[in-house]
Amino acid sequence: MIDTRISGGIIYPWMNDHWSFFLQRLENDKLAHALMVEGPAGIGKASLAAAMVAKLLCRENEPGACSHCRSCTLLAAGSHPDYFDLQPDEGKQVIKVDQVRALIGKLDLTTSISERKVACIHPAEKMNAAAANALLKSLEEPAGNTVLILVSDNPARLPVTIRSRCQAISVNQPDSQLVLDWLQGNSDKGPEMNQAALQAAGGSPLRATQYLDSPELDAYGQVRAGLARLLERPGSVSVVSSELGALIPVDLWRWLSICVGEVIKSIMTQQALDWLPANPKLSGKPLLELQRRADINRQLAATPVRGDLLLHDWLIRWAEQAI
Repeated sequence: MIDTRISGGIIYPWMNDHWSFFLQRLENDKLAHALMVEGPAGIGKASLAAAMVAKLLCRENEPGACSHCRSCTLLAAGSHPDYFDLQPDEGKQVIKVDQVRALIGKLDLTTSISERKVACIHPAEKMNAAAANALLKSLEEPAGNTVLILVSDNPARLPVTIRSRCQAISVNQPDSQLVLDWLQGNSDKGPEMNQAALQAAGGSPLRATQYLDSPELDAYGQVRAGLARLLERPGSVSVVSSELGALIPVDLWRWLSICVGEVIKSIMTQQALDWLPANPKLSGKPLLELQRRADINRQLAATPVRGDLLLHDWLIRWAEQAI
C-alpha cells in the first residue's frame, strides 16, 4: 500500500475517496466554505486537512499542491499570510472566545497571496461554548473567499449549530486487512507483530505504527497475560493489579476495554483467542458490563479518583468469571 504524498500532508490509502471527493467539489466550485474532517483519533485526519489547506492555497492548477509556488513555499515555512491555524494555547485545554475573535478579525482582511484565505481549527471540540458561538456567523457567512476547516475526533461534543453549518468529511476506522497490508509495506516488522500493534491501538493505523517502535506493545502483551492468568488463578488479583497498576492509566483502561472486546467477539464467532485460556464460563452480558466499566474508568483516569482501587475492583469482577 503506497501513500499519496501531497505538499502539506499525506493521503493514506483509506483516505483516497475522501481526497477525491474534496478535489471534485473544489473543481466543480461546489466546495462548502466550512468543512468538518471528523473521525477517530490516530487515523490521519490532520494530514488530510493539511493536504486540503495546501491545495486551497496553491496558485498552480495541479491535482495537489505544487510545493514550489510562492504560496506553497510560504506555507511550508509556516509564514503564509492567508493561512491561520487555531488550536488551544500551549499548556491549555480549550480554545477560548478571544482566540476565535482574533481569527475572525484576520479573516476579514483581504488576501495577500492566494485566491482565498484558509483557517484550520483543531481539535474543534476544544472550543468552549463562547468560542463556538462566536464562530457561528463566520461559518454561515464567511468574509470574502474563505474556507474554514474544522478537525474533530469527537464531533458529538460540538454544538449542533456548528455541525449543521459544516460539510462533513467523515473518515471512518479503515478495514483491518487494509491497514495490515499498509503496515506490512511501511514497517520492517513481521505480520504477527503488526497484528498485535493494530489490536493494541484499537484499530488506529497511526497509533499502531507508534507502538511498533515503542515498549508500549510489550505493555499491551502484559495486560493480556494478566487477564489470562486471572482466569487460571483467580486468587492472584493483588499481584496482577500491582503489575498492571504501573502502566499509564489511560492506556491501561483502553487496552482492558479492547481485550474484553476481543473476548466478546471470540465468543460470538466461536473462534478461540491465542492469548486466552479456554473458559466456558465466559459470557457476553458480564463482559459487556466489564467493557463499559473500563471505558468509564478511562475517563476517570484524569480525575483524583483512586485509580488503584478502580483497577483492583475491576480485576476482581473479571476473575469472578472463572469461579
